[in-house]
Amino acid sequence: MDDKRKWDRKRKRFAARLRSSKGILCTDHPGPNIVLCNVGQATGLDKADILKLLKALPQSVTLSKFIAEKGESHSYVVFNSTESGQLFYETYNGSKAYTCVPIYMSYVDCVPNNEVICTSEVPSGLKIIENFITEEEEELYIKLFDWVDESNLKNRQVKHYGYEFRYGSNDVDLSSPLPENIPGDCDVLWTRLKNHGIDFRIPDQLTVNKYSPGQGIPSHVDRHSPFGDTILSLSLGSSVVMEWRHYSGKYVPVVLPARSLLVMQGEARYDWQHGIQPRTWDPVIEVRTQTTTDTNSPVRVITSDVTHRQTRISLTFRCTRQGGCECGYSTLCDMAKSEVIEDETASRLEDLHVHQVYEQIAGHFSSTRHKPWPKVVQFLQGAPPGAVVLDLGAGNGKNVLNRNDILQLAGERSGGLLQECKSYVSDVGRADCVRLDLLRAPLRDACADRVICIAVIHHFSSHARRLEAISTIARLLRPAGRALITVWAKDQTKSNYLCKDKQSHESNLHLTVDGVNLPIHENRTQFKHNDLLVPWKLRKIKENKLENQSNTTLLRYYHVFEEGELDELCDFPDLVVEDSFYEEGNWCVVCKKV
Repeated sequence: MDDKRKWDRKRKRFAARLRSSKGILCTDHPGPNIVLCNVGQATGLDKADILKLLKALPQSVTLSKFIAEKGESHSYVVFNSTESGQLFYETYNGSKAYTCVPIYMSYVDCVPNNEVICTSEVPSGLKIIENFITEEEEELYIKLFDWVDESNLKNRQVKHYGYEFRYGSNDVDLSSPLPENIPGDCDVLWTRLKNHGIDFRIPDQLTVNKYSPGQGIPSHVDRHSPFGDTILSLSLGSSVVMEWRHYSGKYVPVVLPARSLLVMQGEARYDWQHGIQPRTWDPVIEVRTQTTTDTNSPVRVITSDVTHRQTRISLTFRCTRQGGCECGYSTLCDMAKSEVIEDETASRLEDLHVHQVYEQIAGHFSSTRHKPWPKVVQFLQGAPPGAVVLDLGAGNGKNVLNRNDILQLAGERSGGLLQECKSYVSDVGRADCVRLDLLRAPLRDACADRVICIAVIHHFSSHARRLEAISTIARLLRPAGRALITVWAKDQTKSNYLCKDKQSHESNLHLTVDGVNLPIHENRTQFKHNDLLVPWKLRKIKENKLENQSNTTLLRYYHVFEEGELDELCDFPDLVVEDSFYEEGNWCVVCKKV
């Protein structure tokens, strides 16, 4: 009786929190929707546990939906009828059928709708052949390709055959073949694949990735020019959800079952990026029929149900090639990108649409930047006493710390922003401010213990210049020194940048600068291109107030980054990416000098 009274008090507090945080109302009236107040994903509950409980009930009791949100210690069950829900409630409420702890329940008026609906159409040229190998063959391949600590990649263990796949440049060195070719045990795959009607060349390069639960691989496209038009990937040991993303905004999650073969050709090979989220679980993906006023169309639904990953080994087979690429898919093609912009053109573009713009907007820009980003403060607070800290691209100096036990140098190329920085730092009194170009930083090598480069690299308009900027950071760091680098992300769906009232659509506005045609972005909408011009509507400051400055809109150049692109840019021999994360519309990395 004491336990019941204790739980009744807890239930009232739980109901109040649920209503406040989720808008869900607990009720005493029987219905099909039930919340399990004290068991959920955080306590290890999954759908299989609920299905076991249903075995003791009549077959007419059908579970329509199970929702166990990540990190929550409560969950929801939805039944096919009020009668089924009431029978489940009366049978198991307060019982210890699941664990030694009683399950406490409540009827609710609704449940969270956290399912995500996306297109059911997989990329053209993508094919998944399930049960391509038998369980016995899978065991043999796992024994053949399993190993321990072969490499030190952060996200997984990797081993190569034929040629080493170079992750920094996403290619191979054909002049340096490896001593081990693809094992002959794989020859059976080629005959079997031809029986499925797949046209391909026999591969000469194999990359084996071993993923422990929680590991993944950033979104990427296999470089076009070094490899042929067919890429194969065999999954061993565990299923996984692979996410496919198109630069147009399309997103398709695809389940790769164990023993399946993934075939990438055409658009899937050249025009889409694919990756695996670093997590220990995957959502259950269902294909359902969505009824509209006109049609019944299939959709792919990311449900709230989850499956737990096991150790997975993937065998990725490629055919190497030489010469230029004639794929016809220019957006992600490395050959097309290398011809987009020369250094002289890039320098002029940045002068017109980065440097000159910031000179004009310095005061307005500074008035919109007040507080340092918490992640930057956290990173800099880790600098030991006596450390030398460089802020490369310091803007108005907002990231300068109020510390007198470290030496801080704030470098800024814009003269206008440098004056704003000096004004701010004069109040703080903790840093020297200097005019500094990141590509030509006249500082001695290995001089810094900490470097921050916040929202700068995305203003360089060619891959070579972005690479040169990272090279400067690596040069300035001392051994064991660390750098925090942030750039704008192309994907803004998890930031506050997007305006819900604005519909994202393709802009027809473009501007040509020295032969480079750049789209003009519509602010507060999702980015559609990697290289673009972002408007800044200038406002003037009068008597400490901002006023509209009519008809003055300036265009800043940005290269917005794909997932994993900044990590690849930082793949230098003397740099190790210690951390990589997404934060409020930015991709961020923490690098260490080795």
